[in-house]
Amino acid sequence: MLLKDQEKAKRFLERIYRKKRIPSALLFKGPEGVGKTAAALDFSRGLLCLKEEPWGCGSCSSCVPFNRIAEDIFEGKWEKFNYSDEVNGRKVFLYLRGEHPDFIFVPPAGQSLRIDQVRAVKDFVLVKPLMSHRKVVLIDRAEYITRESANALLKILEEPPFYAFIVLVASETANLLPTVLSRVYPVKFDPLDPKTLKELLPTSKENLYPLTEGSYTKAKALIEKPELLKSAEDFFKKDPAKIYEIIQKVEKLNLEDKLLLLDLLEEKIRDLLIKGVIDYDKFEMLLGRISFIRENITKGIKLGLAFVILWELMED
Repeated sequence: MLLKDQEKAKRFLERIYRKKRIPSALLFKGPEGVGKTAAALDFSRGLLCLKEEPWGCGSCSSCVPFNRIAEDIFEGKWEKFNYSDEVNGRKVFLYLRGEHPDFIFVPPAGQSLRIDQVRAVKDFVLVKPLMSHRKVVLIDRAEYITRESANALLKILEEPPFYAFIVLVASETANLLPTVLSRVYPVKFDPLDPKTLKELLPTSKENLYPLTEGSYTKAKALIEKPELLKSAEDFFKKDPAKIYEIIQKVEKLNLEDKLLLLDLLEEKIRDLLIKGVIDYDKFEMLLGRISFIRENITKGIKLGLAFVILWELMED
């Protein structure tokens, strides 16, 4: 297992595996882009390994097909093994399943984890394992779960079959119901060290690190998409024309880039507080507004209008 800067999480997972005290549901939580999903895939491989190796032996008849699934997930080649179904006359994406009959990967369908997906998870775990001794469900970006879906998931977490293990991965836990959080065992992941980011991304600049919050994903995005950083800088210029350009672009961004831009704005606002440009009351008000936008970004909020309001609050 090649997991950077996460020795505590690695040691904990190895210990519970070797002592055979693995909770039926785990929550891998921590900043985005620090290796949570990679670790969840590695641990899932181990749970399914026929030779009972913590991270998988890599060569048994369970690990070999699992390795192909993991590779496809990292390369974004999901289409060839996604599972969907007809619901009320429309096709609904449910989960990703490759050659391994005892493992499914459940990312958000669009901008949320839907009730249909969770119901499909229940159907999956109720069937006994075919190849391994266990079955594993990996739910990625669990923070995108809807309340209805969370209640359905709760029913699975309350009485899971003895052979079923559910691994949730989340960068934020505010959207998860307290009842769900009470039934999963948290495994904390830390921000990456600046030296690690420099090693992983040799072209990164040292002054970018405070903006990345120790996230490889954010660092890589900032290198590949400098226009996002420029938009964040232009936002604080007293130029309505610049704001108009930003709101024209922001609606066309994908969800990840929208969230990254909000993170960059939040970091810039912290800088303004530190430099004494704004007082603490305004700092709290602006961060509260950004939190509101972030929480509603998947609920149809007009992002361009939200940015205009945020900019006007800055100018007051």
